[in-house]
Amino acid sequence: MTGSRILHLLAVVLVGWCVTYALRALPFVLFSRKARELPPWVGRLGVLISPVIIAFLIVYSYSSLEWRTLSPYLAGLLTVSLQMIRGNPLLSIVAGTALYMTLLRCA
Repeated sequence: MTGSRILHLLAVVLVGWCVTYALRALPFVLFSRKARELPPWVGRLGVLISPVIIAFLIVYSYSSLEWRTLSPYLAGLLTVSLQMIRGNPLLSIVAGTALYMTLLRCA
């Protein structure tokens, strides 16, 4: 590697680090002056963002599937059912993944 290429790569890493640091520090800068209370819209956003992200992931994951096998749909149904009943994301994801992998290996 030439010296200029190494400097270029170091500059890219430094810029990436600076942007990441600034984005992570921004909430502390924005909300530190008040009495440590978050605005109501941040609380609503915190409640809504996880289900919205999960919905997007589900749509993306199932959009390219063909109806050749029921394995992904059964695993998804188990995952959603366990999440609705137990409310434990780790249990839901692990059980859904285990069922999907089992059906994939057995079918």
